[in-house]
Amino acid sequence: MAKKIGDFIQYPGIPATTTYLQYKGIFDLQDLYESIADFFRQKKFKFYEIQQRHRRPGPFGAELYYNFRATRKVEEFYSWTVYVVIETFDTRDIEVVLKDGTKKKMTKGRLWFQIRGEVEIDYEKIWDKSAFFAQLKNFYNKYVIKKRIESVWWDQLQYKIVMALHAHIKERLKMTSEGYQTRFMHGVH
Repeated sequence: MAKKIGDFIQYPGIPATTTYLQYKGIFDLQDLYESIADFFRQKKFKFYEIQQRHRRPGPFGAELYYNFRATRKVEEFYSWTVYVVIETFDTRDIEVVLKDGTKKKMTKGRLWFQIRGEVEIDYEKIWDKSAFFAQLKNFYNKYVIKKRIESVWWDQLQYKIVMALHAHIKERLKMTSEGYQTRFMHGVH
C-alpha cells in the first residue's frame, strides 16, 4: 500500500516524490560517490552507506549496487531522511585522456539513480508512550500542524534537498547546465 502525504496521522513518515535519473556514458564513480557524500555533509545530514553489492561480471560488464541513507534532525518533532540508490550496469574501466593531456581511469556504462525523501514526525517516539498521548498526537497532527507538515516541511525536503541533489548529480555527470528550476522556490531571492 502506497503512503500519501495525508496519511501522516496513522504513519510516522511522509514520503516525498521519488525522483529517478538514468545515464549512459563515461563517468567517475568515485568522484560521484564523494560529491554525494559532500552534498549531504554541507546540508548537515548524517550520511550512511547501508549496502554495497558487486554482482559477478556478465558478458556485458560488472554491475554494482549502492544504497545510502542520509538523516537530519531538523527540529525536536520532525526529521528528514533521504534514501539514494545507485545501480550500475554493463560497466567496464577505460582510460580517458583529459583536456590537459593527462590520462585517468574512468568507468563506462549505465547508471540508474533513485532518490527518495521522507519527513518523519515524532522520530523519538515520545508521543507513543500511552494511549492518551497517542490520541493527543493524533489531534496535534490533524488540527494543529497539518498545514505545516503538508506545505512547509514536505516542500522544503522535496525542493531544497531531493531536487537539489538530483540537479547536483546531473551537474557532476555534465548532463545539464548549473542550477535547477525550483532552486528559488523557497527562501529569499
